Parts: sequence; structure tokens; C-alpha cells
Amino acid sequence: MTLIKEEKFNKLLADEGKHIRDINDTYEPAHYDEEGNYIEEHFPYYFEEAYIPKKIINIDELYVEEDI
Repeated sequence: MTLIKEEKFNKLLADEGKHIRDINDTYEPAHYDEEGNYIEEHFPYYFEEAYIPKKIINIDELYVEEDI
């Protein structure tokens, strides 16, 4: 993961052959919650490039880089 500092925002780039996801965005299998509602399967959202606010400094606590 590479953080490129720009004037208004910082750009976060994934290394070659990898992609990035939010550390809390994980796979969830389909299931029923406590109230009996059906919750569909959830796949994490991955990206290779993103613009993030300048005030975010420690990206390792927010994002995870994984092999594609």
C-alpha cells in the first residue's frame, strides 16, 4: 500500500497484484438475525485506488491490503 500526499486529499494505491479493503468490511455468509430476518451474503468491497481525507494518518489501522 502506498500513500501519496496531494494538496487536498491523499491518494491510497494498492501494490501490484493486490487490492485494498476497509479493515471492518469482511465476508458475511447469509444468515438469519435474532428477529428472524434473512440477511443476504455480504462480500467485501475491494479497490486499487482511493482518495482519502488528509486527516487520516495511520492507514494501517483502517485498511488491509490482500492478494488478488
